[in-house]
Amino acid sequence: MQLVTRTQLGWPASAAPLQASTKGVKVHYTGSAVSTALAKDHQRCIALWRDIRAAHLANKQENYSDVAYNYAACVHGYVLEGRGRRTGANGNQTLNRAHYAVLGLIGSSGLTEPTDELLGAIRDAIEDLQKYGAGKEIKGHKDGYATSCPGGYAWVQKGAPRPGGSKPATPKPSRRSSTSRS
Repeated sequence: MQLVTRTQLGWPASAAPLQASTKGVKVHYTGSAVSTALAKDHQRCIALWRDIRAAHLANKQENYSDVAYNYAACVHGYVLEGRGRRTGANGNQTLNRAHYAVLGLIGSSGLTEPTDELLGAIRDAIEDLQKYGAGKEIKGHKDGYATSCPGGYAWVQKGAPRPGGSKPATPKPSRRSSTSRS
């Protein structure tokens, strides 16, 4: 897993409470336009992730304590740390307590189709969360709250298989942290 940590993002520890277990993981997308320029510049993914967190913290109606997602995944194959293994978004507590949340940085227009690298990073995040108490259930956001999901939803319905293979890989015990490609 190519992990970009909260520390590397310049963020403090999450204020959200720890969560020991869930039924599984829900895969999300931004629900807004995502520039196709992200595909050519990983730093734009980092900037988008920071913007998403800033927007959540500024949302007085929802009163988020942090970014609403446990992790995000970018089209370059990186997993971006959000809440980590803490409770989900503050909006609908019943909906969000049952599943961890992984956001794919694709949108409703512009960049809408997931790359194999993005799918692999989502799979990495799912496996990491499963090592720490997430159940086997893998769903899309629309399975808990009606939305229209972009190109990756059929992949989620198949159980989010690792790209290039039919079964998930065995979770690896080590993590590789990086903000740039080696």
